[in-house]
Amino acid sequence: MATIDMLEETANYLLNHCFVLGGVEDQRAKYLYVQDHLSEVRAVFRPLGYNVVLYPAPMQAAALVNGHEGSQARLLKYESILLLVLRLLYLQKRESLAAADQVLVTVEEVQTELQKMNLPRRLDQKTLENLMRTLRRYNLARPVGRLTGLNSRIEVFPTVLLALPDADLADAAAEAGRTRTELGLYERADDTGEAEE
Repeated sequence: MATIDMLEETANYLLNHCFVLGGVEDQRAKYLYVQDHLSEVRAVFRPLGYNVVLYPAPMQAAALVNGHEGSQARLLKYESILLLVLRLLYLQKRESLAAADQVLVTVEEVQTELQKMNLPRRLDQKTLENLMRTLRRYNLARPVGRLTGLNSRIEVFPTVLLALPDADLADAAAEAGRTRTELGLYERADDTGEAEE
C-alpha cells in the first residue's frame, strides 16, 4: 500500500511542478521513487499524452513532458526573461563548481544582466518576488531566505536548462537575427521613406 501512496504522491507532485530534483532534500525521495519505478510512473501518464524523462547524475531530475503544444506552461514576458537570465548565470557559474555544489546567484547579478537588455522597466522587489514564486513552483529556482536586497541569493536548479529546449532557443536566436535584419532595412531607409530592397 505504501508504494501506491508514493506513486500517487509523486505523480501529483510532477503534475503540479513539472520537475522533481534528486539534489533537493525535500524532493529526493520522490526522485528516487521515479528512478526506481520509472515504468510504473510512465504508465500513469501515458494515457494522458505525457512522458516522464529521467535525467541521472549530474542533473538528477525527472521531468514531466507533454507533447501537446497547448498544454505547456505559459510564462509572462518578464518570467521568460528572468528564466533566460538565470539560465545564463547558471551556465556561467556551473563551469567553476564541483558537480554537487549548489548554483547560487545574487539579485545584483540578475539586475546586472537585465540592465544589459535595456528593458523598458526595472525589475523591482515586488515583481522579482512574484516571478520567483512562479519559478519556484516549477522547480527552476528558489530564493535562499528572503529577497531583501542586492546581496540576496537565489538557488538556480539544473532544470533551468530543460525549461526551454535548446532547439527553441536556436529558433528564437534565428528569429531575432531575421528581425534585426528587417529592422536594419528601415534604419537604412532612403530619404523617400522607403526601405532599401
